[in-house]
Amino acid sequence: MTSKIKKGITLIAIGFLFTLININLTINTLKINITPDFIGWFLFFLAFDYLGEYGKGKEYIKWLSLCLAIAVTALWVLGIVMPELPIDIFKSVVSVLSAVYIFILFGILSKIAEDYGSNKAGTINVLKYLNIILVLLFAAAGTYAYYKESTVMIAAAAVFGVCALVSAIVTCVTLFALRKDIKEPDVITE
Repeated sequence: MTSKIKKGITLIAIGFLFTLININLTINTLKINITPDFIGWFLFFLAFDYLGEYGKGKEYIKWLSLCLAIAVTALWVLGIVMPELPIDIFKSVVSVLSAVYIFILFGILSKIAEDYGSNKAGTINVLKYLNIILVLLFAAAGTYAYYKESTVMIAAAAVFGVCALVSAIVTCVTLFALRKDIKEPDVITE
């Protein structure tokens, strides 16, 4: 069981890297993200089955990750073939759904951390709330700035975006550290 959970957390941590890192390749005027988010969402989808009893009752997030993988794949393809298409609202909706997914997933990861005696449980709980708040603030400020052309809200969106990025980096480091904390329980023989 422990090795399955460790594998699930590994898939989640690597998936989080894909949702965090964007490496773009530019050929003439065509810009292609070669580390697309949909890989991360697909890894989240695969990871769910390794979480065992911890995911019981929350199977819907497995399917939400698949829906998000499909949505970000569509965004990725549209960004390549029709970059002029105004899809910012769709991106905001995907961002909010992503934040909700991460919030629910981090509840599961926090429970795993507690059960395995990891000192990362508290950090995961803080990140659970911090990530969703920052993403929601970033999406709200960005959407407001887009429609009202407010320089103050553009600046606020930038600040929230940078804070969300820092939080995401801390999250990624925390997930890899949690992975190391998952160990087989000591067996006492007499």
